[in-house]
Order: sequence, then C-alpha cells, then structure tokens
Amino acid sequence: MFRVETHGPALPARSPLYGAGEARCATDAQAPIEKCYAGPCIGVVVAGTFDYAGRHGRARATPGAILLGNAGEAFDCRHLDAGGNRRAVIALQPGLLAEVADNCGLDDADFAVSALAPSRETAPLYGAVRRAAGGLRLDEEDVIDLAARALTLGRRPRRPPPTAGERRRIREVVRHLDVAYAEPCGLETLAAMGQVSRFHFIRLFRAVTGESPRQYLIGARLRAAADRLTDTAEPVTRIALDIGFNDISHFNATFRRAFGLSPTAWRKTA
Repeated sequence: MFRVETHGPALPARSPLYGAGEARCATDAQAPIEKCYAGPCIGVVVAGTFDYAGRHGRARATPGAILLGNAGEAFDCRHLDAGGNRRAVIALQPGLLAEVADNCGLDDADFAVSALAPSRETAPLYGAVRRAAGGLRLDEEDVIDLAARALTLGRRPRRPPPTAGERRRIREVVRHLDVAYAEPCGLETLAAMGQVSRFHFIRLFRAVTGESPRQYLIGARLRAAADRLTDTAEPVTRIALDIGFNDISHFNATFRRAFGLSPTAWRKTA
C-alpha cells in the first residue's frame, strides 16, 4: 500500500513500483502543520503558497515547486494564504530507489534535497508527476527514469562510460529488437539479455544508441510498418497488429509523427 504520510490515506497503486494521486492540505495560518512521510515520495505543488521544511532545510513552496520526502522523514508546512495547498504526488517502492541509487553510484537511496523552486531543469519531473497523478499509467521504464531524476537532484552521480563488453551486449540486444520487434519486450527481459540491472540497462542503451529501449522498439516497429505498407497490399489494421500495436488510433498517430504522413497516405505515395 502506498501512502504519502504515515497516517494519511492510501494512494491508488498504479503498479508494484508506485502509487499516485493528489494530496490536499487545509490551511492553518497560526502554526505549522507537522507530518511524517510514510515512504519515498515526489510531490509537485499544483496550487497554494506555503513555507515548507524537510530534512534538508526550509523553502517557500509555490505552484510548480518540487517536494521530495524520504521514508520516516518529518516535515511541516505553514500556509501563507487561505486556500491551503493542492499537490500531485507519487509514492515509490523503496526497493526501486535502492536499485537506482546503486546504479547511479550514489552512497544512499535518500533524496538529497527537500524542495526545489520551479525551473526548466525540474519541468520534466513536474510534468511526469502531474500526469501520473491524473491517471496516466507510467510504464516500468518511465518510473525508473523518474526515480533517477529525483535521486540525482543536488548530486553528481558517478557514471563511467560503457565498457567494450557492455557496448557489445547492448548491440546484441539491438539486433534482437530489430528482428523480434513484434514480440513482447519487457524491460526486465531486455536487461537480463544485457546482463545488467534494469536502470543500468536503460542508461547503457541510451549511451550506445542515443535512445531509450522503448523509443528504439517503437522505431523498429514503425520501420517495419513502412516497409510493409510499401511492399504489400495488406490492410493497415493487420500490419499494425502484426508489428506489435494493439491500438490502431495510437498506431496511426505514432506513424504520422514519425513520417509526417498517415499510413494510408504513405502507401499512396510509395
């Protein structure tokens, strides 16, 4: 069960790795409200202005700010307006943070900062948490990337370049994706092929190919679709299903973004 606060309500579990939703706090301008995090959490301020204090100091939290909390960490907030605050929050599985921290070369799996003001650097983190809290389901790769972004804030992780052996194994995975693109390709399975952990695999794959594993897989599927649209008269729906897309509208939109034409228009110009 995922919670933001030790005695707070449960968040909807989106996967074994995280729960996400919204948290609200009523105003009390007379005194700080003291609470304690149940587990590692990433929150973003959607509405309200308040003074926030965590393990790493005090900050003024305004809409767009990022709030990071570790398991068992005490925090407090004092509102500066009458509306209280509204936050989008993700509660993470502690084991995931330990895995990510180890592969980032970090000494511990705790967040190094308590709060960050809105900025270009934190905008992707804000967007991911906001969308997840709104119901968008993050896949395993997205959750690991989110955890890594949050853990490395305020730190300089040690990330050595891929070794020759690691590059060779990643190229073997790439060759596998080039021919097995229509098959289910789970992150854990691909990481096992690369003989590394999930997070380390994502980092190595991006370093070798310039893309994430999911981006590369989608590209391989779209290239196969473009070839079949050019070389055969098969229905678009059959092609989409055969290459691994289960949603035809998603296939059409993804194909158009990649090639600038719908699948039907692509076939007509071939």
